Amino acid sequence: MEHGLDQIDWLAIIACVVVGQVWLTVWFAPLFGDAWAAEYAGEDTTRLEHTQQLPTYTYGIGAACVFLLSVGVAVLQHSLGVSTVLEALGLALLLAVAVFVPMAMPAYAFLQRWRAWLIGAGSQIVLVCLISLILVLWPTGS
Repeated sequence: MEHGLDQIDWLAIIACVVVGQVWLTVWFAPLFGDAWAAEYAGEDTTRLEHTQQLPTYTYGIGAACVFLLSVGVAVLQHSLGVSTVLEALGLALLLAVAVFVPMAMPAYAFLQRWRAWLIGAGSQIVLVCLISLILVLWPTGS
C-alpha cells in the first residue's frame, strides 16, 4: 500500500488547518463557550475568564493536532481512493465513530464530565467532516 505522502497537496492541508482553527474557535467561543467554561473552570466562570486562563501555547498544540489530523485524513483518502463528497463524509464519520469517540470517552467517563465529552466530541466530528470535505473538493493541478 502506498503511503500517499507524495500525493498530498500541502496548500489543501494549510487550508484545513486554517478552517479547522476558525471552526474550533467558533465552536468553543460563541457556540459552546459558556458551557465549556462551566465544565472546566466552574459554573461561575465566564467564557472570557476561561479563555484568559488558557496558556497561549495551547493554540499552537491545537493547530499542530489539526495539521496531523489533516495529513492523516489525506493519506487515508489517497490510500482508499476516496474521491466523492459522499465517500469523504463516510470516511469522516467512520473516523469519528470508530476512533475519536471511543478514544476520548474513557477519559471523560473517568472524570464524569459527560457534557464536556458531548461538546468535545461534537467539535471533533464536525472538524473531521470539514477536513475530509476540503481535501476531496480541493482543486487538483491535473
